Amino acid sequence: MVTMPGAETTSFNAHRRAVYENELDEPEYSFADNRSDGIEIHAFGRDFAPVGTDEGYVLLTNGMRDRRMTLPASHLEKGEKPRAELMWYVREPTPENIVNLRWLAELPFMDATWFGFGHRVPMPTPPVEGCDFRTFLFLTPIIETDQRIAEALMIENDPVEILTVNLISDAEYRFIKEKGLNPFLDMLDEEDYLPIFDPKRKSYL
Repeated sequence: MVTMPGAETTSFNAHRRAVYENELDEPEYSFADNRSDGIEIHAFGRDFAPVGTDEGYVLLTNGMRDRRMTLPASHLEKGEKPRAELMWYVREPTPENIVNLRWLAELPFMDATWFGFGHRVPMPTPPVEGCDFRTFLFLTPIIETDQRIAEALMIENDPVEILTVNLISDAEYRFIKEKGLNPFLDMLDEEDYLPIFDPKRKSYL
């Protein structure tokens, strides 16, 4: 069989889309990137409330995992995952949210670096209008539906990590650097931190 240019990428995209839709149903919106290594973003509507209504969207990249991130050998030996897709829980799939998510998904390949659980990306200024926080923090999904997506996304024998995008305050960023990630995660539990992004959230410190 002859594989036409772009056919393999199209096949990967179709597979990912099928995995996503199996867990999240069809996306309400899709934001394409027409570059050869471009990263598509899907927006899936969701009611986040176990009781009542709390509507928002799951933004999920499609294509980041096609390229291996640059992990040190020592981290690979520890089981860190060389491929990832990013997920962001938001109220609306605004252009600002889409631009930020696509930029984050491309950053490891621009800087020959990698993202994993607990990694932070501090920005010089707040990346979202109306929010004072300027540091992105990557965690893993706590919602079982979203956890299952990563399990079905292996490519070339590499497991894939789903990383959720969060924004934290300068004080929270300093706390993680000084005290560690686990004490900060304990604080999130104590404060009943909601995973859906709230630009008006007050800093816990």
